[in-house]
Amino acid sequence: MKRVIIALDFDPSAQKVAEEGYALAKALKAKVTLVHVKADADYYSSLGQVVVIGFSGHLKDDLPIAPDRIDPDTISQEFLNKAMLHLADKNIEVMVANGSCANSLIDAANQLNAYMIVMGSHSRKWFENTTIGSVTQKVLLGSSIPVFVIPTNKNRID
Repeated sequence: MKRVIIALDFDPSAQKVAEEGYALAKALKAKVTLVHVKADADYYSSLGQVVVIGFSGHLKDDLPIAPDRIDPDTISQEFLNKAMLHLADKNIEVMVANGSCANSLIDAANQLNAYMIVMGSHSRKWFENTTIGSVTQKVLLGSSIPVFVIPTNKNRID
């Protein structure tokens, strides 16, 4: 059976990416794996209050928690579990990946023998989405399987 991986981050657009990626996977009659590439504790402590797909993080009163009190594995797993619950499909698999975002997504897709990678674009303009250094560009250039990019910014220019 085909498998689609959906890359999710802590950006508010993750809900749109999850929902649209899931709809695409279901139309393709594919299995779904939600993937989050784990960041270091400093990243999570700098976010402030995070509310995405029913996940409200561990950060209270908009005050960051010290990095030494944050467990990136636990936060990442809880985030993906909430996304799975939001999509209301117990057959969804979740995966927390490690390393650089682009390489980790490509590696996860290869490891899972994925048919497609679905990810969001955070840029204001579609063309800018593939600027040098962006995760999207690196995945587009480095993947041997199709990449479906969901534009997530309302102010984008086609």
